[in-house]
Amino acid sequence: MANNNVDNFYKQPVGTDNELVIGGTLTIAAGGTLVLASGASLVRTQQLIVPTCGNAKVGATAGWVVTAGTDICHATLPASQTASTLIVPISGLNIGDTFTGLSGTGQVESAGGAVTLVLSVRKLTTAAGANVDAELGTDNVGSLTADTLISSANLAVTGLTEVLAEGETIYALLTGTTAAVTDIDFTGFIATVIRA
Repeated sequence: MANNNVDNFYKQPVGTDNELVIGGTLTIAAGGTLVLASGASLVRTQQLIVPTCGNAKVGATAGWVVTAGTDICHATLPASQTASTLIVPISGLNIGDTFTGLSGTGQVESAGGAVTLVLSVRKLTTAAGANVDAELGTDNVGSLTADTLISSANLAVTGLTEVLAEGETIYALLTGTTAAVTDIDFTGFIATVIRA
Protein backbone atom coordinates (compact mmCIF):
# COMPACT_ATOMS: atom_id res chain seq x y z
CA MET A 1 0.00 0.00 0.00
CA ALA A 2 1.31 3.43 -0.91
CA ASN A 3 2.38 5.70 1.91
CA ASN A 4 0.44 8.96 1.55
CA ASN A 5 1.93 11.52 3.91
CA VAL A 6 -0.35 14.51 4.30
CA ASP A 7 0.64 17.44 6.49
CA ASN A 8 -2.22 19.63 7.61
CA PHE A 9 -1.29 23.20 8.53
CA TYR A 10 -4.19 24.68 10.46
CA LYS A 11 -2.62 27.84 11.82
CA GLN A 12 0.81 29.40 11.62
CA PRO A 13 2.13 31.28 14.65
CA VAL A 14 1.74 35.05 14.64
CA GLY A 15 4.98 37.02 14.34
CA THR A 16 7.72 38.02 11.97
CA ASP A 17 8.66 34.39 11.32
CA ASN A 18 5.18 33.47 10.08
CA GLU A 19 6.48 31.58 7.05
CA LEU A 20 6.02 28.08 5.71
CA VAL A 21 9.07 26.86 3.80
CA ILE A 22 8.70 23.82 1.57
CA GLY A 23 11.89 22.29 0.22
CA GLY A 24 10.18 20.27 -2.47
CA THR A 25 6.94 20.29 -4.39
CA LEU A 26 3.66 21.53 -2.99
CA THR A 27 0.88 19.49 -4.57
CA ILE A 28 -2.77 20.46 -4.39
CA ALA A 29 -4.85 17.33 -4.75
CA ALA A 30 -7.48 16.96 -7.46
CA GLY A 31 -10.47 19.06 -6.53
CA GLY A 32 -8.39 21.18 -4.14
CA THR A 33 -7.97 24.93 -4.42
CA LEU A 34 -5.26 27.36 -3.48
CA VAL A 35 -6.98 30.44 -2.05
CA LEU A 36 -5.23 33.75 -1.48
CA ALA A 37 -6.89 36.04 1.03
CA SER A 38 -7.72 39.61 0.05
CA GLY A 39 -4.52 41.63 -0.01
CA ALA A 40 -2.31 38.54 -0.26
CA SER A 41 -0.09 37.92 -3.25
CA LEU A 42 1.60 34.99 -4.93
CA VAL A 43 5.22 35.83 -5.74
CA ARG A 44 6.77 34.02 -8.71
CA THR A 45 10.32 35.12 -9.39
CA GLN A 46 11.60 34.06 -12.80
CA GLN A 47 14.75 34.55 -14.81
CA LEU A 48 14.28 35.17 -18.53
CA ILE A 49 16.96 34.50 -21.14
CA VAL A 50 17.18 37.38 -23.62
CA PRO A 51 19.43 36.59 -26.63
CA THR A 52 21.34 39.47 -28.22
CA CYS A 53 20.16 38.76 -31.76
CA GLY A 54 16.60 39.41 -32.90
CA ASN A 55 15.63 42.99 -32.20
CA ALA A 56 19.10 44.21 -31.18
CA LYS A 57 20.39 47.20 -33.15
CA VAL A 58 23.47 49.35 -33.37
CA GLY A 59 23.01 52.62 -31.50
CA ALA A 60 24.03 56.18 -32.30
CA THR A 61 27.74 55.34 -32.25
CA ALA A 62 28.65 52.62 -34.77
CA GLY A 63 30.95 49.69 -34.15
CA TRP A 64 28.88 46.75 -32.95
CA VAL A 65 28.10 43.95 -35.41
CA VAL A 66 24.91 41.95 -34.73
CA THR A 67 25.11 38.28 -35.76
CA ALA A 68 26.73 39.10 -39.11
CA GLY A 69 28.60 36.37 -40.96
CA THR A 70 28.22 33.71 -38.25
CA ASP A 71 25.86 30.87 -37.44
CA ILE A 72 25.51 31.81 -33.78
CA CYS A 73 23.43 34.33 -31.85
CA HIS A 74 25.63 37.17 -30.62
CA ALA A 75 26.87 40.70 -31.17
CA THR A 76 30.53 41.56 -31.46
CA LEU A 77 32.51 44.73 -30.94
CA PRO A 78 35.80 44.47 -32.89
CA ALA A 79 39.10 46.09 -31.98
CA SER A 80 39.77 49.82 -31.93
CA GLN A 81 36.21 51.05 -31.26
CA THR A 82 35.36 53.98 -29.00
CA ALA A 83 32.11 54.33 -27.01
CA SER A 84 30.18 52.15 -29.50
CA THR A 85 26.55 51.60 -28.52
CA LEU A 86 24.23 48.60 -28.83
CA ILE A 87 20.52 48.57 -27.96
CA VAL A 88 18.82 45.32 -26.91
CA PRO A 89 15.10 45.27 -26.00
CA ILE A 90 14.25 43.08 -23.01
CA SER A 91 11.48 40.82 -24.28
CA GLY A 92 9.21 38.43 -22.40
CA LEU A 93 7.94 41.00 -19.90
CA ASN A 94 4.22 41.42 -19.16
CA ILE A 95 2.14 44.34 -17.91
CA GLY A 96 2.08 44.13 -14.11
CA ASP A 97 5.41 42.30 -13.83
CA THR A 98 7.99 43.74 -11.44
CA PHE A 99 11.34 44.04 -13.19
CA THR A 100 14.07 43.56 -10.57
CA GLY A 101 17.36 43.16 -12.41
CA LEU A 102 19.42 42.49 -15.52
CA SER A 103 22.81 40.86 -16.02
CA GLY A 104 24.93 40.34 -19.13
CA THR A 105 26.52 37.25 -20.68
CA GLY A 106 29.44 37.00 -23.07
CA GLN A 107 33.21 37.28 -23.11
CA VAL A 108 36.07 39.69 -23.73
CA GLU A 109 39.33 38.93 -25.51
CA SER A 110 41.82 41.56 -24.45
CA ALA A 111 45.29 40.27 -25.46
CA GLY A 112 46.60 42.65 -22.80
CA GLY A 113 44.77 45.68 -24.21
CA ALA A 114 42.07 47.58 -22.32
CA VAL A 115 38.40 46.85 -22.87
CA THR A 116 35.50 48.64 -21.17
CA LEU A 117 31.79 47.78 -21.24
CA VAL A 118 29.00 49.76 -19.57
CA LEU A 119 25.42 48.50 -19.13
CA SER A 120 22.60 51.04 -18.78
CA VAL A 121 19.16 49.55 -18.03
CA ARG A 122 16.51 51.91 -19.37
CA LYS A 123 12.73 52.35 -19.49
CA LEU A 124 10.97 53.98 -22.43
CA THR A 125 7.50 55.37 -21.67
CA THR A 126 5.19 56.45 -24.49
CA ALA A 127 3.60 59.89 -24.20
CA ALA A 128 1.58 62.13 -26.51
CA GLY A 129 4.13 64.94 -26.55
CA ALA A 130 7.29 62.84 -26.70
CA ASN A 131 8.45 59.47 -25.43
CA VAL A 132 10.26 59.59 -22.09
CA ASP A 133 13.56 57.71 -21.81
CA ALA A 134 14.91 57.15 -18.29
CA GLU A 135 17.80 55.19 -16.81
CA LEU A 136 16.85 52.67 -14.11
CA GLY A 137 20.39 51.62 -13.21
CA THR A 138 23.91 51.14 -14.55
CA ASP A 139 26.96 48.93 -14.10
CA ASN A 140 30.32 48.41 -15.81
CA VAL A 141 33.03 45.77 -15.96
CA GLY A 142 35.80 48.29 -15.31
CA SER A 143 38.91 48.30 -17.50
CA LEU A 144 39.64 44.70 -18.46
CA THR A 145 43.17 43.76 -19.57
CA ALA A 146 42.78 39.96 -19.61
CA ASP A 147 40.38 37.54 -21.30
CA THR A 148 37.24 37.73 -19.15
CA LEU A 149 33.88 36.00 -18.90
CA ILE A 150 30.99 38.48 -18.73
CA SER A 151 28.36 37.31 -16.23
CA SER A 152 26.21 38.41 -13.30
CA ALA A 153 29.44 38.52 -11.27
CA ASN A 154 30.80 41.56 -13.12
CA LEU A 155 27.97 43.14 -15.17
CA ALA A 156 24.61 43.35 -13.39
CA VAL A 157 22.01 45.88 -12.32
CA THR A 158 20.03 44.58 -9.34
CA GLY A 159 17.64 45.85 -6.68
CA LEU A 160 15.13 47.38 -9.10
CA THR A 161 11.38 47.43 -8.31
CA GLU A 162 9.97 48.60 -11.65
CA VAL A 163 6.30 47.57 -12.07
CA LEU A 164 5.53 47.60 -15.79
CA ALA A 165 2.47 49.38 -17.13
CA GLU A 166 0.93 49.75 -20.56
CA GLY A 167 3.12 51.90 -22.81
CA GLU A 168 6.35 51.04 -20.99
CA THR A 169 9.24 48.98 -22.36
CA ILE A 170 12.60 48.02 -20.89
CA TYR A 171 15.80 47.92 -22.90
CA ALA A 172 19.55 47.69 -22.37
CA LEU A 173 22.06 50.18 -23.75
CA LEU A 174 25.59 48.77 -23.95
CA THR A 175 28.55 51.09 -24.50
CA GLY A 176 31.86 49.43 -25.33
CA THR A 177 35.40 50.57 -26.04
CA THR A 178 38.10 48.23 -27.36
CA ALA A 179 41.84 48.71 -27.78
CA ALA A 180 43.84 47.23 -30.65
CA VAL A 181 43.80 43.41 -30.81
CA THR A 182 40.79 43.20 -28.43
CA ASP A 183 37.10 42.46 -28.89
CA ILE A 184 33.82 41.82 -27.10
CA ASP A 185 31.55 38.87 -27.93
CA PHE A 186 28.20 39.53 -26.25
CA THR A 187 25.59 36.74 -26.21
CA GLY A 188 22.66 38.07 -24.19
CA PHE A 189 21.04 38.94 -20.88
CA ILE A 190 19.37 37.32 -17.90
CA ALA A 191 16.37 39.39 -16.77
CA THR A 192 14.88 38.78 -13.31
CA VAL A 193 11.16 39.47 -12.87
CA ILE A 194 8.41 38.87 -10.34
CA ARG A 195 5.34 37.77 -12.28
CA ALA A 196 2.08 39.57 -11.64
